[in-house]
Amino acid sequence: MGHRHLDGGVVLSGCGAAGGDSGAPSSASYGLTTLVPAVAAAVGGEDYVHLGIGDHRGRGEVQVDLSWEDGTHEFRAITGDEPGEFLEFRRVGGRVYVGGEATGDRWTYMRDDDPRALGEEPGFDAGASPVLLSLDVAGDYEVLVDAVDEVDDAGEEEVGGVATTHYVVTVDSAAWLGALPEHSVHREVEVADELVLDLWIDEESLPVRLEYTGTGNTDQVRIDYTNWGGSLAVVEPEGAEPVGSEAS
Repeated sequence: MGHRHLDGGVVLSGCGAAGGDSGAPSSASYGLTTLVPAVAAAVGGEDYVHLGIGDHRGRGEVQVDLSWEDGTHEFRAITGDEPGEFLEFRRVGGRVYVGGEATGDRWTYMRDDDPRALGEEPGFDAGASPVLLSLDVAGDYEVLVDAVDEVDDAGEEEVGGVATTHYVVTVDSAAWLGALPEHSVHREVEVADELVLDLWIDEESLPVRLEYTGTGNTDQVRIDYTNWGGSLAVVEPEGAEPVGSEAS
């Protein structure tokens, strides 16, 4: 399978290398049975992160502010490559709003449990909505715990100005991906049965970067995690109209 797109922005494409050595350990050295549980626990203690999903040039073509405080998932996401083509998605108040530059600032919305928004309506182009509605950083690492076959400590590195420890994690891809939602961002690229993840974590065991490669020549994934513990204020766009028969 080739690239998948989120209304003008590549969801998953090429990825690049991390920065150089920082010179100082940034976290405890974990092993096979301790790394992912520690990361899952650290992520589970947070309720906000900024996600940058980009390519080998390090440009985040999908930028997401994601909050799951009190179990209420909200987000503000922007996709696209060029000014004037940026498409914005907002989840707030039980609805998904779509608009921004690419639509001439005209906004539409659907309920976030609408089969169309969830990609369950045949013949309806849901665009980015199903993938964005499936974003669950804590859940990604919780189900990864039971899918890890090998962990190697690759040393200390600096990533985006953050001192990290780089781990190379070998995963049973069927076990991991099979436990994720159908539209999880991690199921957007076909991968081998044995998947190798490069994971960089900070001194608090929070992910800083995740990379892996699919079976296609250009099918590669990079996700950058920044601003852990920040806050998100998503507002409903003024003048938004329902999609089709959506009730107001």
